[in-house]
Amino acid sequence: MLVKPKSRMPILVVDDDLTSVEILEHFLKELGYEVFVAYNGHEADEMIRDRDFRVVISDWEMPEMNGVELCRSIRKRNLGSYVYFVLLTSRGGTHDLIEALEAGADDFICKPFQPDELRVRLHAADRIASLESRDLLIFALAKLTESRDPETGAHLERMQ
Repeated sequence: MLVKPKSRMPILVVDDDLTSVEILEHFLKELGYEVFVAYNGHEADEMIRDRDFRVVISDWEMPEMNGVELCRSIRKRNLGSYVYFVLLTSRGGTHDLIEALEAGADDFICKPFQPDELRVRLHAADRIASLESRDLLIFALAKLTESRDPETGAHLERMQ
């Protein structure tokens, strides 16, 4: 059963295998996501500079820059919002999982992926993105209030 996400946050799919890209792109569009594609880590790294992607789904093994290197590059940047990073790979060992998580990946899914598993993990990414948006909204409202009444604004910021 496909459940459409509440928002159409953009997802960047990074994989050098055309078949994998097509399968993922079709599945994600069916879920209602806006999908962008890069075919290697360097291309993805450049795209992230130009667009606010909230989710990146990347293969591990790619030419030029692999998925773990891409993840590390994203984590080093001071981006305006959090990027939820999923490694979708044929690697499946515990050592690989640890390396991915230590590099900053939020999730690790083995290929071939199960559609329902990817769907529920993307819902987790949606929840994390909405929590960040909520916190930013509260902070912005506190600052607006503070500009009109410093005492109340400071109280709202403390209570955040």
